[in-house]
Amino acid sequence: MNDNKTTFNGLGQHLSVIEKVGYGLGDTASNILYQAWSFFLMIFYTDVFGIDAKVASFMFLITRVWDMINDPLMGMIADRTNTRWGKFRPYLLWMAVPYGILACAMFITPELGQNMKIVYAYVTYILATMAYTAINIPYSSMMAVMTPNPKERTTLSQYRFFFAFVGAMLITTFTLPLARFFGNDPSHSGYNAELGYSQALGFQVTMGVFGAIAIVLLFITFLTTRERVAPSKEQKSSLIGDLKDVSKNIPWIVIFVAAIFWLIHNMIRNGMVAYYFDYVNGEGAKVLWSFTVGALKLDFDQTTTFLTIGTIGMMGGVFLSTPLKKYFDKKSTIIVVTLASVFFGAIFYWLPEQNFVLLSVMNFIWAVLAGAMPVFLFAMFADVADFHEWKFKQRATGLVTAGIMFAIKAGVAIGGFLALYMLGQFGYIKNEPITPEIVNGIKMLFSLIPAGFLAICGVLLFFYPVNDELLATIETDLQERKKSAGE
Repeated sequence: MNDNKTTFNGLGQHLSVIEKVGYGLGDTASNILYQAWSFFLMIFYTDVFGIDAKVASFMFLITRVWDMINDPLMGMIADRTNTRWGKFRPYLLWMAVPYGILACAMFITPELGQNMKIVYAYVTYILATMAYTAINIPYSSMMAVMTPNPKERTTLSQYRFFFAFVGAMLITTFTLPLARFFGNDPSHSGYNAELGYSQALGFQVTMGVFGAIAIVLLFITFLTTRERVAPSKEQKSSLIGDLKDVSKNIPWIVIFVAAIFWLIHNMIRNGMVAYYFDYVNGEGAKVLWSFTVGALKLDFDQTTTFLTIGTIGMMGGVFLSTPLKKYFDKKSTIIVVTLASVFFGAIFYWLPEQNFVLLSVMNFIWAVLAGAMPVFLFAMFADVADFHEWKFKQRATGLVTAGIMFAIKAGVAIGGFLALYMLGQFGYIKNEPITPEIVNGIKMLFSLIPAGFLAICGVLLFFYPVNDELLATIETDLQERKKSAGE
């Protein structure tokens, strides 16, 4: 049982609703690109851009190697940034436009030969991930410097992930309907009469719209937030010293490894949704309902509806975290939620593929659990930054956060690689017959395989050593240190 009401009294720095909403909108912008990677980039590369699944799998892996190197570099750069706006906020302003442009550029399909297509995909993917890193490392670090109150950070994390799932909703619900609408041009070279639209044109324009939305949202986040927690004025740091300290930070190490397995799970499962409904269920393109406003007519098929139901469930998981955080500490809650989602994820292997109602209900339950998990996990990221300052007397928020983001990128790289590589190993080739072995492989990639990686994540979290009682001690000690130093 968690006694948050008394444990964190006196720590102050309660944030306004406007600032919490403004901060949350930054993750709406971040999720526009992240969710596009998760749900549509794999099938875009194989089925629209025309890249072989195994070739695309190595691209996911190789490009992410640089991205993982870039994460700690970005964290150390941000830690050493000093402007009148703070250390981390300025990057939202500086990188918003490149981020929005590159979100669109990844989904452009120029008329090129196979080799040049691969080169174009590599270049745009690498640049997009660099822009994402330059936004997301500072953005994630801001949670630790907006307030020193761990309870308030958990609330801030709730706002963050509610709006993150709003971003997910934009992608999962509207990408395919908007692609059909914008791609409805029979004169376009990529027009497919059977589908009734050009996927190449549709994805390009849709991601252009989403990129523009992301730019506006990042500007709003910059304008509505403030940084309040700063390192000691007497702090002197070195890159080597900071890296050595991080390597001895046990809570950071646990979260680092657990985050890798969490993201491997996410990338494999999310990447397989479209394949599951196209080739296992077989009715992914079946239109279930339509929405019309003037000339804008959007058709919502089975795949889109399934994704939307899941996103609504994740938003419900954010609300579920409110009573959970009131009565239980973060560690015990996240372990229970993670292991429960393992069960509801694995069970999809045995569910009847044609029963869309049952699939959707079970997906909603799974998504509620999956939506609650990151609320606590990302609040723990901020707590680990304070533990680092308390333990080593050095504040390295950007580096600590970047290290965790490095783990997340590693999970994305490994998960993306494994999903496509195993899909190729099961025999999947675009426009070739779908065999029972391929169907069974896609089912496993959608259920049992990602559930196995998530189970490892849940077990690792048992070894996380920081509870709410220790956090209260940490925050009180840090405040006392600053008072003693006259700051």
